[in-house]
Amino acid sequence: MRKLKKIRQMLALAIVVATLSLLAAIAVNMYQGKRSARTLPRLPQNIDLSMQQLHYTETRSGVKKWDLLAGKAEYDRKSDLTRLAGIHMVIAGDRRFGELTLTADRGEYHNTTRDVRLIGHVAAKSVTGMEFKTGHLSYNATRAMLHTTDRLQFTDGSLTVEGVGMELMTEKKSMKILSGVIATIRPGARP
Repeated sequence: MRKLKKIRQMLALAIVVATLSLLAAIAVNMYQGKRSARTLPRLPQNIDLSMQQLHYTETRSGVKKWDLLAGKAEYDRKSDLTRLAGIHMVIAGDRRFGELTLTADRGEYHNTTRDVRLIGHVAAKSVTGMEFKTGHLSYNATRAMLHTTDRLQFTDGSLTVEGVGMELMTEKKSMKILSGVIATIRPGARP
C-alpha cells in the first residue's frame, strides 16, 4: 500500500509539474507574440489620417485634368488640408503640348478647393522639352493656373528665361514672367 501511495504522489507531482511547464510555455509564447507585434506610432495631434503612397486623379466632365502622387500623405480634418511628401504631379495636356510633370519635396492639397501647393525643389518638365525650376509653386484648380512669387529659371530649346514670379495657364498654354526678366537665346541650340 505504501508503494501504491508513493506512486500516486509521484504521478500527481509529475502532472502538476507538466501542467506548470505547459502554462509557462504558453505564457512565454504569448508574451513574445505581443512583444513582436508591430505597433504603429501615434499620429501627431493635428493629423487624423496618415498613409503611404497616395494617388489622386482630378477629373472634370469625365476628362482627366491631373494626377497627384505622393510618397506620404497626412490628412488634417480640422483644416481640411492634406500634407504631402515626395510629390509627383502630372497635368494633362493636349496633343500639341503634351503633359506637364511637376515634382517637389513636399506640399499641401486643399481638399475643399482642390488647389495644390508645391514646396521645395520644385521642377517641371513637359514632353516637348520645356522645363522650369523654382522654390515653391501653387496650382489653382479653378483657374487651371500655376503661380509662383519665387525666383525661377525657365528653359525651352535655345531660350532661357530667368525672373521672379510666374503665371502659367495650363489649359491655354500661356505663360507670364512677372518681374526681373532676363532672357538668353543660345545660338546653335534647337529652336
